[in-house]
Amino acid sequence: MTRVLTTVLSMLLLAATPFAQGPTYLGEWDLTTLSPMGENTNTMELKQDAEGLKAVAKGAQGERPYDSVLVDGDKLTLVMTIDFQGQPMTITYMGTIADNQINGSADFGGLAQGSFSAKKKEAAR
Repeated sequence: MTRVLTTVLSMLLLAATPFAQGPTYLGEWDLTTLSPMGENTNTMELKQDAEGLKAVAKGAQGERPYDSVLVDGDKLTLVMTIDFQGQPMTITYMGTIADNQINGSADFGGLAQGSFSAKKKEAAR
């Protein structure tokens, strides 16, 4: 009986923790990129599936998956390859997650530097 009670209490405590709802970085973000070409804003969705962590950019032109996404503690790295003037360009975003915000730098294929920021959207209730 004690073992069952201990297991039930452990499950209740785990359910009350923030991780029971998933990591706080999962969800939709309003992401703004500042580059030498100007400012671009879109929605980024971070989600976890059976294959791992995924990120998708959503904007007026539709959806585009990021090539890779890595979260290590409060550090986020996103990589996306785009077509720039008929040539592939790899953009690498490196930022820090804190208080439902992400701030960091963007490298445009080694040709230019920029920055980005993101603010987490409130979850639909």
